[in-house]
Amino acid sequence: MKFKKSVYSYIMMLGHLCADLGGGALPAILPFLIAQKGITYTQAAGLTFALSSIGSAIQPIFGSMADKTSRPWLMSLGIFMAGCGISSLGFLDSYWAMFVAVAFTGIGAALFHPDGGRMANYVSGEKKGKGISLFSVGGNMGGAAGPMLAVFGITMFGGNLRGAAILAIPAFAMAAFMVTQHGNLAEFAAEGSKKTKAAIAAGQKDNWNAFGKLTFVVFLRSTLSMGMSTFIPLFWMNVLMQSEEISGSVTTILSLSGAAATLIGGNLADKYGFNKTIRLGLVLVIPSLIAVTMSRNVLLCTALLIPTSMFLNFAFSPSVALGQKFIPNHLGLASGITMGLASSFGGVISPMLGKVADNMGIPVVMWILVAIAVAACISSFFVPDAPENVEA
Repeated sequence: MKFKKSVYSYIMMLGHLCADLGGGALPAILPFLIAQKGITYTQAAGLTFALSSIGSAIQPIFGSMADKTSRPWLMSLGIFMAGCGISSLGFLDSYWAMFVAVAFTGIGAALFHPDGGRMANYVSGEKKGKGISLFSVGGNMGGAAGPMLAVFGITMFGGNLRGAAILAIPAFAMAAFMVTQHGNLAEFAAEGSKKTKAAIAAGQKDNWNAFGKLTFVVFLRSTLSMGMSTFIPLFWMNVLMQSEEISGSVTTILSLSGAAATLIGGNLADKYGFNKTIRLGLVLVIPSLIAVTMSRNVLLCTALLIPTSMFLNFAFSPSVALGQKFIPNHLGLASGITMGLASSFGGVISPMLGKVADNMGIPVVMWILVAIAVAACISSFFVPDAPENVEA
């Protein structure tokens, strides 16, 4: 069955949701692993490293492969693999077995993102900001639905972590559906590649210097996002003294707010410009995160999470779209770096922050995240404006 081209923006959004469902659930599962399996903060951050860094570090390779030859089946395989790993954590007792399982989910997401981001660009038409934001919001929705689904499954199993296996169901179903769309997706990829080749022949160039500056900002923003997802639930549990269930569910607030902001950010970028939207979000996230860090009132902190996550995610989809505009001849590579390698940088920092948390406490980590937000904001003002008249 073939749908209208515009419908495939939503199909790619749902594919992204399912690819990121397991990864989104991990921060919500961490409090249960700490309480039931006895892992340390450093080990918890190590699982975040396994999720983001191992798979994401190889995303640029998959991105380069996607630029040369489209392989829609990699998206289906990626979603399937992403559904396998974290859903098995409840059946594992060895920390290193958990590490491998989480890494397996990360590699699955790495397979999906470059081709997925490239395909989202092809099917979005002229409104790249909106198209990429729809694709990006799928990841946010995965981050929102993952914790809810994991906590629901665990609760239904009487608090047993094996209930997290429920995460595999939507991933496997979406992977099967994507298989039925391989031919249509290959057709869209061929059309997009033809336009890109024509633009290259007409003299379209890549601006690697501008892309490098943007990538640095994306790395810092990703580190901040990863740090918030990992340590805010632990802040709730160990500083605000909330239960594992409530602490794990906090991630859902971050993700739902981020999903709404991702859609808003994409539309703002189309209307007012990519750079202005990125800078607006990074300027506003600083005071909001400071307020969360300083407060010890649960209700106030919970309310503050909404604007904090929204401001941070204003910058996400415009960053991905801007990266594709800077290197329009390498859309898959741009997607692999801005959505993949950037996450691996955040994952590398997470174990270091976990060590700080073990030795100095969670509040110190929160202030480090504030410093990272300031650095990202300052760096964004060195990124040039989007080029005109490119095929991306």
